[in-house]
Amino acid sequence: MKILIIGAGAVGQVYALYLSKAGHDISFFVKEKYTNELGAGLTLHRLTRRGHVTERLEGFGIVTSPAEVAARTWDQVWIAISGDALRGELAGQVLAAAGGATVIILQPDINNDQHVRKIVPPEQIVMGAISFLSFQSPLPGNDDPEGMAYFLDPLRSTLMAGPDARAEPAVAALRQGGLRAKRVRDIGRATAVGLALLQTMVAVLESNGWDYAGLAGSPAMKRGRVAVREAMDAVAAETGLPVPLPLKLAATSMVWRLLIPLSRRTLPFDVEAALRYHFSKVGAQTRMLIDSYVDLGNKHGLPTAGLAALRRTLPEYS
Repeated sequence: MKILIIGAGAVGQVYALYLSKAGHDISFFVKEKYTNELGAGLTLHRLTRRGHVTERLEGFGIVTSPAEVAARTWDQVWIAISGDALRGELAGQVLAAAGGATVIILQPDINNDQHVRKIVPPEQIVMGAISFLSFQSPLPGNDDPEGMAYFLDPLRSTLMAGPDARAEPAVAALRQGGLRAKRVRDIGRATAVGLALLQTMVAVLESNGWDYAGLAGSPAMKRGRVAVREAMDAVAAETGLPVPLPLKLAATSMVWRLLIPLSRRTLPFDVEAALRYHFSKVGAQTRMLIDSYVDLGNKHGLPTAGLAALRRTLPEYS
């Protein structure tokens, strides 16, 4: 298949690597200023508890204008940019030029499909959920090798939901490349409430000055618990799902007192530095998501004071 990946950052590079391993023809859409750097090829490091495995990604195409996109025929277009960038004019022009390609949305906002549906016919859209954490290496204060580092959670798969003829080839391509993937009937039902928990916790962590080790007992966590519950309740109301008991428990300080030291001992990278680096780069997306949870809560007549208070602690992102 001919596959276009919009964005060559932390998410796009990892998916490109595995789709390339499956034998597909990969191209990146990027702004022209990134072409020289990208043209030299990419180095990726898969992190494991025993060290890291380094691989090179080369031989891919580079596209820099919607006109170039329109001039070619694509089987799939993977959106690997932040949610706020997805709503930008350039992304819209690229999607409008994609023709009959399957469009795979990987952003965490449950309303992203509604935005893309204004540009792409609904029958071409597949919703996805990312299964890994990736970041530029080395992280500040670390001496790891240069490139893109990523960690594959052995218990998680990239999830895909959409029409059979569109979703199945995407799942198959990832599996053929060696990345775990599976289909679900409804991506919102499968992931939305959990993502609300995680994305709101990112905002809580930022409001705590990115101090991961001290988060559980912090005033930010005490305030943030309310916001997390409000976000999950708002998304649950929108999707028609209850908040599962494990996620309710995950909104408590007790769970984070256990989870934080466990993750610092078992994950093969500096968790605090990785979270700070990655989510600082997509700070506009974090703010957009918190705003969307406030809007959903208001829509369903639910409390949002905790979310609004959390949002006020976040400096405006530029």
